[in-house]
Amino acid sequence: MPRLLITNIGWLVTMNSDREILRDAWILITDGFITSLGTGSSPETIETTETIDAHGGIVVPGFVNTHHHMFQNLARAYTPISNLPLLPWLKGHLPLWQTLTTGELGLATEMAFAELMLSGCTTTSDHHYVFPDGLDQAVQFETAKRVGLRFTGCRGCMDRPSEIVPPWLCQSIDQILADSERLTATYHGTTPGALTQVSYAPCTVFSCSGDLMRETARLGRKNNIRLHTHSGETVEEDAQALELFGRRPFELLEDYEWKNDLVWLAHGIHFNDREVLEITGAKMGVAHCPTSNMRLGSGCCRVQDLRAGGSAVSLGVDGSASNDSGHMLNEARNALLLNRVTRGADALTVETALEMATIEGARNLGREKEIGSLETGKCGDLALFPAEDLWSNGAENPLHALLLCFSRNVDTLIVQGRVTVREGRLTTIDLPTLREKHTEAARRLHATI
Repeated sequence: MPRLLITNIGWLVTMNSDREILRDAWILITDGFITSLGTGSSPETIETTETIDAHGGIVVPGFVNTHHHMFQNLARAYTPISNLPLLPWLKGHLPLWQTLTTGELGLATEMAFAELMLSGCTTTSDHHYVFPDGLDQAVQFETAKRVGLRFTGCRGCMDRPSEIVPPWLCQSIDQILADSERLTATYHGTTPGALTQVSYAPCTVFSCSGDLMRETARLGRKNNIRLHTHSGETVEEDAQALELFGRRPFELLEDYEWKNDLVWLAHGIHFNDREVLEITGAKMGVAHCPTSNMRLGSGCCRVQDLRAGGSAVSLGVDGSASNDSGHMLNEARNALLLNRVTRGADALTVETALEMATIEGARNLGREKEIGSLETGKCGDLALFPAEDLWSNGAENPLHALLLCFSRNVDTLIVQGRVTVREGRLTTIDLPTLREKHTEAARRLHATI
């Protein structure tokens, strides 16, 4: 029975229902699950106990990333699209992926995992929607198992070509549903602490037919699988939907049977008041992606209105070519700052931003009973940050400094009781070799245009 004991914790941020923060604390993980935690004297060690001294640092529940496009880190800082808004940005980079291989998706996924893990993330989703002939999303799930990062793989899809979406990006509904069922049967874990799960994720109402949207929604209900798509991202999309379909994008989701509590939506910037009420009433969630939204000039999610109605609003780093990084602590910081710019200095507190990065993310992935807080019986997923370093030196409140000061990396990351980052170094990824292979893959793709 392997046991992991973390002692000498200066601030243990539980995120339990009382939002307790324990000082001078310890936490014990046994067989991957939290068996006890507290303050004062820690449990006695036995032979099967590994002990980690937190040196007075800050322990938080592992961050949960609820929106990403990992393949895009092969095109970061891509000059032709560096200064474009969403729709021309999409049109400018989609041709890069026509020859993307399964192996290259694996490299992009592992690179994304490395970034996320070093920034405190223990659970991530990925919305993968490009499927050139022969590409198999299974590589992402296998990488997650090898690396030890909790993963929800969103099986994305498109079946409606357009001026932006080339025909090679589209698949038939039968292909999409069959592959969704295959991935579900192989990788959707339902036992407590399952490392991998699946969601169904048509890309947008513009790139997917009504039939595809309805069929994925019905498959999700049949298999009790979470549903994910983009909605409410830009003003231009709202206008385009009205012109093409005579309906706003969210109204189309309602038509397509997507208004239910299995759904979490990405972005949620340009919902109107009625749509906010419909979303909160249906207990749908939203992933707020502040860095990408600033990068593309899209706006800011209606965080306060959605949360006031009871919706879970979580965080997502979004595509690695619209954020150009995948740092979860920085995403929480940018959520804090962007919401204050748009709604005032009291719009979002440090504590609320941490909720969005942890327990709200767990809610949107349907896993709040397992992750998102540090409580007895939950998964042993946590991030340890130093309380004092160059970036926080002189801070009166080290916990607030975690978000208000420069976004640093973790000292230690633990997923299901497994140490995946130790003293700031990845233990399950050979980063120098990965970087070299990833660079070669990026250069090959860039040369195809």
